[in-house]
Amino acid sequence: MPLANKFYRAHKFRGKAKRHDPCAVVRDVQNTIIACGCLRQLTDSQLLAGVAVAPDWRGRGVARLLLKNMAEKYNDSTYTFPYRHLVPFYSSLGYVEVPPEGQPSAIVDRFHTYEKQGRDIVVMHYRPDAGS
Repeated sequence: MPLANKFYRAHKFRGKAKRHDPCAVVRDVQNTIIACGCLRQLTDSQLLAGVAVAPDWRGRGVARLLLKNMAEKYNDSTYTFPYRHLVPFYSSLGYVEVPPEGQPSAIVDRFHTYEKQGRDIVVMHYRPDAGS
């Protein structure tokens, strides 16, 4: 966790790894963390959060590698809140856009909190049979 949080701080990302949440990282050949993501454990669901790739590594498939490696921890209660322009990317990994209404309360509450901060995000639910 400390290394993931150091990565987030170094690149000025909003993410923060919490002690009991599973996190994954991708490292370069120098063993430097170049991407990170966490699964936030909530009462009745889990939230894929803090997905970030170092700027110099974007557009090279690093996020796809990270998220495919994390997929073994996903289940039918896994959600994420990608920025709207990333919906096609997350759709290709098995997520489908869903309305906030009708989702678990912890998901709905967090989504509305982030939305009020001005983030252009959507709610997506993991459904492995939906990915390509």
